[in-house]
Amino acid sequence: MRQWRKTLGLTQAQLAEESGLTQSVIAKVELGTVDPRASTLRRLIAALVRCERPDQPHSVGDIMVEDVAVLAPDDAVQSAVERMVREGISQLPVVSDSGAILGLVSEASLLGADVQPDRPVQSVMQMNFAVVNLGVTITEGRRLLVEHEVLLVTDAGILCGLVSRIDMVRALSKEDDSTH
Repeated sequence: MRQWRKTLGLTQAQLAEESGLTQSVIAKVELGTVDPRASTLRRLIAALVRCERPDQPHSVGDIMVEDVAVLAPDDAVQSAVERMVREGISQLPVVSDSGAILGLVSEASLLGADVQPDRPVQSVMQMNFAVVNLGVTITEGRRLLVEHEVLLVTDAGILCGLVSRIDMVRALSKEDDSTH
């Protein structure tokens, strides 16, 4: 760990700032005087990789769409349909006034047999959606997108973006470009 940090020209203080850990924790890990938690090692490695390859996306926060169209729970289903068609999107998070995620309206939730255009979107919104923190790795995001259409990205519990499958495919494309 120490050699990798030094090869990148980082001080312990710089690595501490990049990883969100304290300098004393980094010193203890490098000296081997503490057996670090797996989460601590992940943070250190992620920070070193970010410094080593700053031009590549490393977390879902690096590739997320930040300008997310959202719905209020009492918006009409018809307005959700019109917005999805007009803006060419397939998922709309339903959020509270404070920005907390309440549900997700997707193409699948609008194809239900008894969907009525004048009902509120809260009557059709899905409750089985994936929410991740913006620091989640690209690798973990890829794994989650195998089972979920979209990842709703939060910072301190508030929606700050989303990553769809095509966003992840674009990130993979950029990853491949940088290795050639």
